[in-house]
Amino acid sequence: MNCDTLWKNNKELEHDYEVDSEVILELFHKYICEGRTPEVAMEETFEKIQGMASVIGISQEKNCFVAATNNGSLYYCKSEDGNFTVFASEALILKKLLEDIPKLSSCLLKEHIQQLQAGRCISIYRKECFLENRTEVLQDDPNNTQVIKSRPELQISNYKQYEIDFEKIRNLRRCRKCVLPETMPFIEFDDNGVCNYCKTYKKVEYRGKDALNSWKEEYLKNNENKSMVAFSGGRDSSYGLHYFVKEMGIKPIVYCYDWGMVTDLARRNQSRMCSQLGIEFVLVSADIKKKRENIRKNILAWLKQPILGMVPLFMAGDKHYFYYANKICKDYHLQHVLLASNPYEKTHFKPGFCGVKPDILNMVDNGLDIERLRRKDVIKLASFYGGQFLKNNKYFNSSILDTISAAASFYVILHNYFRLFDYVPWDEKTVDKVLKEEYAWECADDTESTWRIGDGTVPFYNYIYCLVTGFTENDTFRSNQIREGILTREEALHLVYRDNEPRFESMKWYFDVIGLDMWMVLNGVKEMEKMY
Repeated sequence: MNCDTLWKNNKELEHDYEVDSEVILELFHKYICEGRTPEVAMEETFEKIQGMASVIGISQEKNCFVAATNNGSLYYCKSEDGNFTVFASEALILKKLLEDIPKLSSCLLKEHIQQLQAGRCISIYRKECFLENRTEVLQDDPNNTQVIKSRPELQISNYKQYEIDFEKIRNLRRCRKCVLPETMPFIEFDDNGVCNYCKTYKKVEYRGKDALNSWKEEYLKNNENKSMVAFSGGRDSSYGLHYFVKEMGIKPIVYCYDWGMVTDLARRNQSRMCSQLGIEFVLVSADIKKKRENIRKNILAWLKQPILGMVPLFMAGDKHYFYYANKICKDYHLQHVLLASNPYEKTHFKPGFCGVKPDILNMVDNGLDIERLRRKDVIKLASFYGGQFLKNNKYFNSSILDTISAAASFYVILHNYFRLFDYVPWDEKTVDKVLKEEYAWECADDTESTWRIGDGTVPFYNYIYCLVTGFTENDTFRSNQIREGILTREEALHLVYRDNEPRFESMKWYFDVIGLDMWMVLNGVKEMEKMY
């Protein structure tokens, strides 16, 4: 993560390749040449680097190699005669390797697979053919972490013609209690100007610290209890990881599903936290080239007939996150998937623009208390999408099977997860303070908000919603905070107008990686009929 600084401070090192990890091997080689043992050379290398790292350094001079990790994402299996050792980033990979290659399984046993714990290294010398375990504390001082700027080095054209007219948006009629505007789907105002979303809202009922402590005691009592934290690199999952490890004493693994829209900023924040906490990181990467191509095709199809109800199609590719969370939990024999999802992040307007009445209104009408759509609403949503596909044959492209399976992952499979914020209140100031002060957590350059800055899709779809309707998911989020008594209406309005400003630089990254001309797309969005 701090490779640029390391190259700058060590000008004698050779820099031949455009990969961050090159500096690790160069530092290791430098310390070997200066007379350190391979183990000490690796230790000193880890003292210099910042962020998550699991590496193997080969020393021709010492006729050995040294493996080290500062977060535990390194496993190995050694043959009984000590002449053969296999390494992998995950235990499951080694197990499958032994199952699929009979010749390996004849000399390597599954029960011999070991994890190299965070902060440890092992060295293997070819001549002596022995394995030596050595404990090393791999330093990572959060107070000395340099914050790397996330601003992409891009030439941005004049985008004045694509700015949003907030003066007109300020004239929208808004609820006198929250900040939802008249363009919100299914909104109604009573004689006092209060909307039906406020009138039907039920405050979050937390189970409390006592219930959380009881769950923790039962968890820690069972030594076989293992868990996984779903870790996107966003602020809530980052704080959740901190809370599970530091406040509850749980040692989980973390999981991230990268479908091509996890930003470099999110990756750096993941690296900071996993290295500092010594947490094993499991990354499930989709076929990123294919996923980005699917986004590109669906945006081009949407531009042919741009309507708000079809905007979520751009984000369909990330819904496999739930499928892989369940799969990893099963494959690793884990007892719990731990989530730290924000209870106030409800985007009822997205299905609303498809003609589906939001659940918050259905709860009063039907006595329901559910998080996801009712079955008949899922059918109605599917019918809406099906109708749009028939009207616009451009949607019938190679992404369609991926979209269908993503919908099944979100609406059909079980999401039986432990949710931190079912027990303790979510507090924005605490979350931001902990992440910035304890982990030097990095923020985006083109917004003051810390919400969803690690998701590359967010700037574009929020731009569409704000330009066309005058509101975004920021408005629904802040409105829920008002109803909970967390924010005043004046504070919420200030934050809404601040956070709804277009993030053109982040949009440029988005369009570059999916292979579309940003200005061509924004010209199409600009032509959409406004609701204000």
